[in-house]
Amino acid sequence: MEENYKRTKGRKTGSGTSKKGGRRSRASLIKRILLWAVLIGLILLIVGSFLFAYYASKSPAFSEEKLKDPVPAKIYDKDDELVTTLYSGQKRELTDIDETPEKVTDAILAVEDNRFYEHGAIDFVRLGAAVLNNVTDGFGSQGASTITQQVVKRVFLTEEKTIERKAQEAYLAYRLEQEYSKDEILEMYMNKIYYSDGIYGIRTASLYYFGKELEELNLAETAYLAGLPQLPNRYNLYVDPETGTNRAHTVLNLMLHHERITEAEYNEAINTDITANLVQRSEEERASNEPEDPEYASYINVVKRELQQNDKFKDMELGEALASGLSIYTNMDSNVQRELQTMVNDRDYYYNPKFKSEHFNLASSILDTETGNLVAISGGRDYREVVMHNQALVKKNVGSTIKPFLAYGPAIENMQWRTDQTIEDEAEYQPEGFDHTIYNYDQQDHGEVTMRDALRQSLNIPAVKTFETVMDESGENAPEEFAEAVGLEYSTEEEEDLPLTFNDVLGGGNYSQFTPLQMAEAYAALGNGGTYNEAQSIRYVLTDEGETVEFEHESEQAMEDYTAYMLTDMLKGTFEPYGSADYIPMNGLNIAAKTGTTSYSSEVREEYNLPDSSAKDAWIVGYTPEYTMSLWTGFTATEEGGDTSFVGADEHITPQWFFRDIMQSISTYNGQDFERPDSVVEVNGDELAVRGSEDMQTYEDDQQDQRSNQQRRQPAEDVDEPNQVITEDPEAADESEPSAEQDTPETQPEERTEEQVEEPAEEETEAPEQEETAEEPTEEETDESEPATEEEPTSEETEAPEQEETTEGPASEETGEPTEEPTEEETDEAA
Repeated sequence: MEENYKRTKGRKTGSGTSKKGGRRSRASLIKRILLWAVLIGLILLIVGSFLFAYYASKSPAFSEEKLKDPVPAKIYDKDDELVTTLYSGQKRELTDIDETPEKVTDAILAVEDNRFYEHGAIDFVRLGAAVLNNVTDGFGSQGASTITQQVVKRVFLTEEKTIERKAQEAYLAYRLEQEYSKDEILEMYMNKIYYSDGIYGIRTASLYYFGKELEELNLAETAYLAGLPQLPNRYNLYVDPETGTNRAHTVLNLMLHHERITEAEYNEAINTDITANLVQRSEEERASNEPEDPEYASYINVVKRELQQNDKFKDMELGEALASGLSIYTNMDSNVQRELQTMVNDRDYYYNPKFKSEHFNLASSILDTETGNLVAISGGRDYREVVMHNQALVKKNVGSTIKPFLAYGPAIENMQWRTDQTIEDEAEYQPEGFDHTIYNYDQQDHGEVTMRDALRQSLNIPAVKTFETVMDESGENAPEEFAEAVGLEYSTEEEEDLPLTFNDVLGGGNYSQFTPLQMAEAYAALGNGGTYNEAQSIRYVLTDEGETVEFEHESEQAMEDYTAYMLTDMLKGTFEPYGSADYIPMNGLNIAAKTGTTSYSSEVREEYNLPDSSAKDAWIVGYTPEYTMSLWTGFTATEEGGDTSFVGADEHITPQWFFRDIMQSISTYNGQDFERPDSVVEVNGDELAVRGSEDMQTYEDDQQDQRSNQQRRQPAEDVDEPNQVITEDPEAADESEPSAEQDTPETQPEERTEEQVEEPAEEETEAPEQEETAEEPTEEETDESEPATEEEPTSEETEAPEQEETTEGPASEETGEPTEEPTEEETDEAA
């Protein structure tokens, strides 16, 4: 009963306290809401602090080196002579805060950060206003960056607008203000900010746009420069004078609003034409397109590439590295570099108008044959394009210049062929496993030819047959491995298992593509006893702190010394009678070389109505013991009728004149010749064999048999001749059985019929007009089985059919007639 009473009592009294309880409940609810709000705020603050700390921890390192005004890199040549200085864009002229006119700093502060000297790293008043605008108009609609924040953004960060980047910007701005004074930070801003056209710094901009020092600017010009950095390319007076003028007026309004100028000054400035004193510049003259010392642009392009590959600098931005005061010591011969680029730029060097056109281009690399050091390089005529398209570093179809590395080199290396190894030539040939038919440059059957003559005349069919023999006897990978040892890589990540074909041997297809620099590296290995050296432009670098950074390059024995020497000896024949460049005199130089052209597919010839003798690329790569030079020439467009193609023999030989003039100009003529290694011996007078090889043993056995037979036929008292082990002609016994097509001495190649001169050849036509008979045999040569009839060594090889990048003349039954040979007069003309 008592309990019930109490409950009843409680009920009776409850109605009397409900109003007070309700008021307490509402107050309690408000308290709880406030507590929760505070708690949530604390949680957000803690989370935000941790997030800020996390983002700040990922900030770029605060580096005083980066805050320094840029010190341009200096480039030195092989003799340690300064050749050029690398400025980032226009040469920078720095300003000192103590020497900067007050009107300049007033204009900058008015438009960028009027309270700069009053707030810390972050202007929270301005930030609050920006937050409200960003909430209503979207994130990023209004910025609140202080000058300090702009400096750290310029030096350490990117333009990306994210919460993470803004947090990093705030942290780094705080760090900056702890380390430097306001005046120092404002000076950094004035010297680092971008003003379009490759211009950095307000003093540089003043000189560039108006040709004045800062103190000479009028108020309107000062306002323009202060407002330009916000959108430099848009407000550029050279791009849009009206927009640039409007931007200057905006700055003047802000200066008046912040009481940094009087109304009278404002009215005068607003009526001033800011374009009146603008330095007149054409599009080509604007600073962003005008490098310092353009004759070195191609070489510097390679220097930059090597710099980025070095462990010391690969994690740095290139611009940062080049602005850190580096002294870069190179292998450049500055005299050769200037001469090469000057000659590349000289359009009047060529008599043919098509080689003076904007569509024609050249690329060349010159190496020290022994060391592989990059002596000089040209990436083309237009130095403005070299930065993005250095033609010496762009892969191109290489034509017959690849034959030594896929056919004859592997044959000597793996099978120890002699230079007089014979190969059966044919008028036409179908490679094993293919339906295509290939031809020689002259579409003739030369019968049985030696490897030396096949390479000298650049015959296609013997090269393909040699390639097939190497694959059959030494393994399918033997040619590819030989080429890759000298830097000519065929395997790619996408096509690792793609086998080489006959078309690769002829330099066509999509896989026999290499840069002029790579071709120079490969041929230099032949002149260097088989040692391959990766081309190198930089010797060493000195940092601004005095540290020496050495640069190393790849060097390895790529082939046997006998292979390199025997290939070199055969390639000397390129400039000898019936060689593919025998009309290019190289007097006084011991030089070996290979020519090459690439032809169009039948579809392209038909589409553009091109003559059958048209070629799209023309090459020559050659070397002395001193220098190795590669030269590619070609066109950047294909036009109707062959106006942008090499048509006929006299145009195919275009690069060879250039090659001759450069090599003869830069060489020292010291009489140096390639040194024959002990592994090579002479046979048949001037042919070469590998000492100890099976062929050499057979040769010596034959020599011994001949001597024994001779001794048996002579009386004992008459046998007093000394032994001749490796100089006697082993084929003397075959004199009575010459090849059916071999010329007699009466058939001399001195006269040319009109038909012979005019007979076209689609192949790489690189030799002078010589009649189809062979070289007049010497006393030694008449004993060899080398066919000499029907040969036209005036042009180069034909290629595989229906290939967009096939090389040098007809490669299928669909190809047309061979190219026309040059007349006597044509062969005497200058390039």
